[in-house]
Amino acid sequence: MKKKVGTILDEELLWEAKKTAVREKKSLSHLLEDALKGYLEKSDKNKRSKGIVQRTRGIMKLRPRYLKEIMQEEGIYDS
Repeated sequence: MKKKVGTILDEELLWEAKKTAVREKKSLSHLLEDALKGYLEKSDKNKRSKGIVQRTRGIMKLRPRYLKEIMQEEGIYDS
Protein backbone atom coordinates (compact mmCIF):
# COMPACT_ATOMS: atom_id res chain seq x y z
CA MET A 1 0.00 0.00 0.00
CA LYS A 2 1.31 3.43 -0.85
CA LYS A 3 1.06 6.48 1.41
CA LYS A 4 1.19 10.14 0.52
CA VAL A 5 4.14 12.01 2.05
CA GLY A 6 4.74 15.72 2.33
CA THR A 7 8.25 17.12 2.47
CA ILE A 8 10.28 20.22 1.77
CA LEU A 9 13.06 20.06 -0.80
CA ASP A 10 15.58 22.54 -2.12
CA GLU A 11 14.11 24.27 -5.18
CA GLU A 12 17.07 23.42 -7.43
CA LEU A 13 17.07 19.79 -6.30
CA LEU A 14 13.37 19.47 -7.02
CA TRP A 15 13.79 21.08 -10.45
CA GLU A 16 16.62 18.66 -11.34
CA ALA A 17 14.56 15.72 -10.13
CA LYS A 18 11.59 16.79 -12.27
CA LYS A 19 13.81 17.16 -15.36
CA THR A 20 15.32 13.74 -14.73
CA ALA A 21 11.87 12.18 -14.30
CA VAL A 22 10.73 13.63 -17.65
CA ARG A 23 13.93 12.51 -19.38
CA GLU A 24 13.54 8.97 -17.99
CA LYS A 25 9.78 8.95 -18.67
CA LYS A 26 8.98 8.29 -15.01
CA SER A 27 6.75 10.06 -12.57
CA LEU A 28 8.49 12.22 -10.00
CA SER A 29 7.04 9.96 -7.32
CA HIS A 30 8.56 6.86 -8.95
CA LEU A 31 11.94 8.58 -9.32
CA LEU A 32 11.99 9.60 -5.64
CA GLU A 33 10.86 6.14 -4.54
CA ASP A 34 13.66 4.49 -6.55
CA ALA A 35 16.22 6.91 -5.12
CA LEU A 36 15.07 6.26 -1.55
CA LYS A 37 15.15 2.47 -2.07
CA GLY A 38 18.69 2.70 -3.42
CA TYR A 39 19.80 4.83 -0.49
CA LEU A 40 18.27 2.45 2.06
CA GLU A 41 19.79 -0.63 0.40
CA LYS A 42 23.23 0.99 0.40
CA SER A 43 22.82 2.05 4.02
CA ASP A 44 21.79 -1.48 5.04
CA LYS A 45 24.78 -3.01 3.24
CA ASN A 46 27.14 -0.61 5.03
CA LYS A 47 25.68 -1.57 8.40
CA ARG A 48 26.01 -5.29 7.72
CA SER A 49 29.56 -5.00 6.38
CA LYS A 50 30.90 -3.46 9.58
CA GLY A 51 32.29 -5.75 12.24
CA ILE A 52 30.86 -6.03 15.71
CA VAL A 53 33.53 -3.73 17.12
CA GLN A 54 32.71 -0.93 14.65
CA ARG A 55 28.93 -1.32 15.12
CA THR A 56 29.12 -1.20 18.92
CA ARG A 57 31.91 1.36 19.37
CA GLY A 58 30.99 3.97 21.95
CA ILE A 59 27.80 2.25 23.12
CA MET A 60 29.05 1.54 26.62
CA LYS A 61 30.41 4.59 28.40
CA LEU A 62 33.03 3.18 30.75
CA ARG A 63 36.15 4.70 32.15
CA PRO A 64 39.34 2.83 31.22
CA ARG A 65 40.10 2.19 34.88
CA TYR A 66 36.79 0.35 35.40
CA LEU A 67 37.22 -1.63 32.21
CA LYS A 68 40.67 -2.72 33.34
CA GLU A 69 39.25 -3.85 36.71
CA ILE A 70 36.54 -5.87 34.97
CA MET A 71 39.02 -7.49 32.60
CA GLN A 72 41.22 -8.52 35.51
CA GLU A 73 38.38 -10.23 37.37
CA GLU A 74 38.92 -13.92 37.89
CA GLY A 75 36.94 -16.14 35.54
CA ILE A 76 36.10 -13.37 33.05
CA TYR A 77 37.41 -15.44 30.15
CA ASP A 78 35.81 -18.73 31.23
CA SER A 79 32.77 -19.89 29.35
